[in-house]
Amino acid sequence: MLVALALPSVACPETLSAPPPEHHADPSLTTYVERSGPFEIGAYETFMKTFPAKPPPVAGAIVGMDVRLVDESGAVLPQWITMLHHVVFTNGGPDDQRADPECPGHATRERFFGTSEELRPLTLPAGYGYPTNPADLWRSSLMVMHHRAGEQRFYLEYRVTVDPRPTIPVKPYWLGIRPCRPDPQWSVPGTGSTGSRRSRAFTVPEDGRIVATGAHMHGGADQLILSQPSCGQRTLVDSRPFYAPAGDGLYRVRPLLHEPDPKSISWWQSPTGWAVHKGERLKVTAVYDNARPHTRVMGIDHIYLAPPAADAPRCAPAPRDATVLGPGFAGARLAPPGLKLPLARVGSDGRASATTHAAGRPKVVAGRVARVKVEGLAFNHRNLTVALGTRVVWTFNDHVLHDVTVASGPVGFGSPWASYGRRWARDFDVPGTYYLQCSLHAAYMSQVIRVRRTKPVAQTATTAPPRRGSPPPENAPVLW
Repeated sequence: MLVALALPSVACPETLSAPPPEHHADPSLTTYVERSGPFEIGAYETFMKTFPAKPPPVAGAIVGMDVRLVDESGAVLPQWITMLHHVVFTNGGPDDQRADPECPGHATRERFFGTSEELRPLTLPAGYGYPTNPADLWRSSLMVMHHRAGEQRFYLEYRVTVDPRPTIPVKPYWLGIRPCRPDPQWSVPGTGSTGSRRSRAFTVPEDGRIVATGAHMHGGADQLILSQPSCGQRTLVDSRPFYAPAGDGLYRVRPLLHEPDPKSISWWQSPTGWAVHKGERLKVTAVYDNARPHTRVMGIDHIYLAPPAADAPRCAPAPRDATVLGPGFAGARLAPPGLKLPLARVGSDGRASATTHAAGRPKVVAGRVARVKVEGLAFNHRNLTVALGTRVVWTFNDHVLHDVTVASGPVGFGSPWASYGRRWARDFDVPGTYYLQCSLHAAYMSQVIRVRRTKPVAQTATTAPPRRGSPPPENAPVLW
């Protein structure tokens, strides 16, 4: 089954507990446990849904928050079986009009907490908190991957520790390399010996102090750097990814449907914080391994800004009370592990297996343009041979989202998500064999393109092929 089913939401009786150790909170506080669901996910399926979420039943400030997927008994589902690929919580306030400050003009509400495969909790220095009210209107945008045959019923469980006492309020800002997009990814080609770097600068909208910073990155990440160009390009926070040990279940999934993300990313916090001023620029730089391709990567800093200290000077000294939270598991690795993804194909028994062979009869294209239809959850030409310099054009005819992503090959790339009426093109300028998949339906949709060194035969086109990378629909929700 390929279509995700969201069953009617069932209110889970609210449970109370002392704060879990991961929240690093005052043990006298109360943690509220909520569940959304149940949801059903099919075999090797990717599930995406945005739905209302319930805020804590008391007014105060959130000082710790985390999420996990659980089954009906409350047992946590391992990431290598049913994986929380990402979740984002937004807050529209009591009138549902609180907009995300980094995405003006979008329908996105304020993003205040998110995590991905790194499962990093939100924590804040003692005495600080994100204001919450039972009247606030929350939403949750969820993406889950199932790595096995058969169906799985699951719930999204989130634990929120609230301090009812007065706290110093923080405001969340999400600084992404490709901001305010429903699919804010790019790809590392994997053609160099040095790391791949991509940066973006942001204008600070108000005076304040950065008191906490988290990060989100994908497989192949080396670091995410938050820097202050106006103060000698100094680094404020250097977020480091931590990869699981070689024997971790994340790497025993067969077949691997995507490159696993870091299992954890460092979290920085300080009661004093870094002083920033309205109008100055902050820069976020994502550094990825470039020795091999890494597709559909991301780089996002989550910063929490507190009110400014009185008469804080520009380029104030670094805070001496900063704390960096590490991986939280044994055997963490800093270097991205070397992985080569196969293609996957579901057999008649309903189980997926790895393959390096294309399905279907081979098709050789001699001209300058090769056209592929994406419909019926398949590429109509799954086994394609083209000449060097050929432009391949994919036309999307399904009403569900698909993409074109390199699993392995000479150069890494990934198209935006696209559905009915969209086209995307790629010029193949590097010879070799490209193993392609739809990242959302990796076990069901694959294609092999072999690029020969010969030049294509000249041909006359009656219509110009599309530009590379047609955009996703304008009304698509911003997830990250």
